[in-house]
Amino acid sequence: MDAVAAVHGRLVLAPGPARSAAWAQNIWYEPLRIKIVSIADAARQLRAMQRNWVLYSFQLHRRAALIQEQLPKVSARPLVFGEPIPTAPLGSWTLLEADTILAAPRCSSPFPHGEIRFVEDRFRPPSRAYLKLWEVFTLIDAHPRTGELCLDLGSSPGGWTWGLQRFGAEVISVDKAPLDPEIAALPGITHLKQSAFALDPG
Repeated sequence: MDAVAAVHGRLVLAPGPARSAAWAQNIWYEPLRIKIVSIADAARQLRAMQRNWVLYSFQLHRRAALIQEQLPKVSARPLVFGEPIPTAPLGSWTLLEADTILAAPRCSSPFPHGEIRFVEDRFRPPSRAYLKLWEVFTLIDAHPRTGELCLDLGSSPGGWTWGLQRFGAEVISVDKAPLDPEIAALPGITHLKQSAFALDPG
């Protein structure tokens, strides 16, 4: 933490070049401090740098919102799983003071604040845990294929097991607790009712 210069809510500022940060949802590359004289001036300066901006608001919320309202609308509709991730650059900005913006035209994630939102299946899965699988598979552009074998450890109530089975994978689901009965009844799922910690991978 010696390299941290400031913390503004979820935004952590550090001097020097970008570095690997596995815990970071989104990294702002080469952020700039910009002096502004008005709301209109702030929007003008941001638009001059690029089109697409998303606000991270940690203070001065009303003033920041008025600036964002003068910027082009950025589509943030939920992604249908399997759709390609956005390719347009997405900048991030915030108000450090009433007359000072911190803005990064280039960020590590094409999603606002690095958060992927999906069109959810609210009826079949027993929990929302499958969304984390969708997020990983979207970011690495890969997912299990029909007939491949997957092992889900600590699987109850079966959100990940459901998600893997939807790809056509054969799933070995391990947990001392039971699976949701509707998940356990799906084809291609084998439930081992035992502790995942006691499983011998050999």
